[in-house]
Amino acid sequence: MDQEIKNIKSRGFLSVVSLLGQSSYSAALGFAAFFILTLKSGVYLLGIYNTVLAMMSFLNYFTNLGLAAAIVQKKEVEEIDLNSAFYIQFFLSVLAVVIGFFLTDYLFKFYKDLPHQAVYLYWSVLFSFFILSFKTIPSVLLEKKIKIYKVVLVQAIENTVFYLCVIIFSLLNFEIFSLVIAVVARSLIGTILMYSFNPWMPKKMFSITSAKALLKFGIPFQGNSFLALIKDDLLIIYLGGAIGLKNLGYVTFAKKYAEFSIRLVTDNVNRVAFPVFSKLQKNAELLKKSTEKILFFETLLTFPVIIGAIFVFENLLKILPGYYQKWQLSLFSFYFFSFSAFFISSATGLMSLFNAVGKVKLTLYFMIFWTVLTWLLVPVFIKTFGYNGISIAFFIMSIFNILVFIVAKKLVDFSLAKSIIQPLIASLAMAIYLAAIKIFIVNIYLNLILSIVGAVIIYFGIVIKKNQHLVAELKALISSSKNHGE
Repeated sequence: MDQEIKNIKSRGFLSVVSLLGQSSYSAALGFAAFFILTLKSGVYLLGIYNTVLAMMSFLNYFTNLGLAAAIVQKKEVEEIDLNSAFYIQFFLSVLAVVIGFFLTDYLFKFYKDLPHQAVYLYWSVLFSFFILSFKTIPSVLLEKKIKIYKVVLVQAIENTVFYLCVIIFSLLNFEIFSLVIAVVARSLIGTILMYSFNPWMPKKMFSITSAKALLKFGIPFQGNSFLALIKDDLLIIYLGGAIGLKNLGYVTFAKKYAEFSIRLVTDNVNRVAFPVFSKLQKNAELLKKSTEKILFFETLLTFPVIIGAIFVFENLLKILPGYYQKWQLSLFSFYFFSFSAFFISSATGLMSLFNAVGKVKLTLYFMIFWTVLTWLLVPVFIKTFGYNGISIAFFIMSIFNILVFIVAKKLVDFSLAKSIIQPLIASLAMAIYLAAIKIFIVNIYLNLILSIVGAVIIYFGIVIKKNQHLVAELKALISSSKNHGE
């Protein structure tokens, strides 16, 4: 049993490191592309791009219908199943693109500040959406063959092509057309690569019986993500018209930077947390310890980044000439999105815990609660505070993550002192230091150097002093992970 636990820990640690490594590559490119886009383009462009992506997610939801998942789930897949799935998705994709094309004029009525050249980005995403629909079956076949690494490789190359195009053509002042080129290039290269890894051509065959069987599984499966679609993507589509695309650009800028750390750390840790929790769900003591460890490492990495960013972000903006003047209207939203991220980062792992121990309904209830709360608070706060009201609404909603802790504590009696208290104390000490530097050091460059270096020393100094076993444990995990990898 002890050896099994060691193996789970080492595999979990190795998986987190691997995922963080892969994500860091994509995040670094994405961050560079986002930064250059904010540096070279108009504020409105972020709002436009965010809205268009949300529209495509919305279209993708209603054209996918869970067909890919239905094929993966099926033990034996016949050619008639693959072709039936292909033609269903092909028909729905064509229908979505045609409807999307004829809605072009309506978009300019709904989004009143939409510049005319934005139509080319919208059409390019429609084209991309159509092209990408062709790679669904080859991708599914690779997953069925347990060759997921090839699918991941294609995704990595797609992201690389997309971000490099954004970076290069933004620097060449292509403005919105840098996104047009990036979107088209990503879809074409991704589809070609997927077919080269797993060639598959549709045949003239279709079965109503097969289609019904696939849809019977696929539609309920797809329904699980419906609330997330309503809560996030539909909200963005609404906001583009409610506050204007330029203001949505400010909100996008603030939210992207504020949530960078939780997207990079917690998303990847939670991907590993779910299978770890699942394996240990019958052992109450080990499940308790695992919950404490995962919460500890999540907060250990996210708390200092979030709190540090609150104090240094304004000065970081001022380093580049004109950058602060361009984006200073995002600062208010950035601070409230950061406060929101602070509460979210310490609770997301517990949602994985609910799913892992079979309490899926708890996750569903929380999702319904936050979806309703989002659509109640956001419109009201927009009317009261303008576009800054969105970040205030998100902050208020994030406070309700305390309910997640209360429910989780009833399931697994984990210790807050062993999970989040120590990173919190170290973060507060770091915050006091950063506040003093901000008050007494006027020079921007000296302020940044002292802030970053001093904050790192104070934070990790306190954490290591309070957790002297941490370094030894990390060394042991690295050593066992190497042996496991070999």
